[in-house]
Amino acid sequence: MNFELSMTQFTQIITAIGGLGTAAFGLLEAIKPVCPLINRIGFGGIRKTVSSLTPPEAGAKAPINALPSAKVLESLEANWVNGTDLASQKAIAKSLIKLHLSAGNAPALAAAANVDPTLLTASATSTTSGTALTQQQSDAYSRFDLIVTAMLDECYQRSDQVYRNWTRGLAAAIAVILAAVGGYTIESGNMALTSYLTSADFGRALLAGLLATPLAPIAKDISTALATAVNTMQLFKK
Repeated sequence: MNFELSMTQFTQIITAIGGLGTAAFGLLEAIKPVCPLINRIGFGGIRKTVSSLTPPEAGAKAPINALPSAKVLESLEANWVNGTDLASQKAIAKSLIKLHLSAGNAPALAAAANVDPTLLTASATSTTSGTALTQQQSDAYSRFDLIVTAMLDECYQRSDQVYRNWTRGLAAAIAVILAAVGGYTIESGNMALTSYLTSADFGRALLAGLLATPLAPIAKDISTALATAVNTMQLFKK
């Protein structure tokens, strides 16, 4: 009976901590409209890669029939901030980069993508004039396409990881603050703030806050698993 009671209490604690994590994530989402920098976390890596793949022509002019580099970045940032599907974002970025390619910026772009500058320039010239590509030009353009795809995949995956890590960290900080405030609210009538900050109750509040965000997605599964384990052990005892 004692084992069952302790397991029940433990399950309740896990569920409560998971609920705290869910509340922290929800509060973070509510903060985003008044703190737009949160949605821009991670875009710096994308900006760096795309900037290297959209160099200006001589005189800092944009290629004909293409967005200027600054507008390309603004478009990609808007998609990032709005949470557009990652695969769609990479496809859009790739299309804008290929549209930006011209004979004037091909050498710089070839250096960024590590392809033959002469062949890439010739490919850009032929594409602009509507001339069919030679086999060598076609091969060079295909290699350029594959390299750009790989570079974009890497930068978007890394940026997405940075964004997720930062938002988890921010949610954890919110959970710790909520747990600490909740603990002090309970004990405020019994001790001063300075005493609370050095008490075991404050330590337990910090622990609950730190565990909240990792447990939030799996708290229900853990609770269900523990309940199942208790029921199984009871059957063994009969």
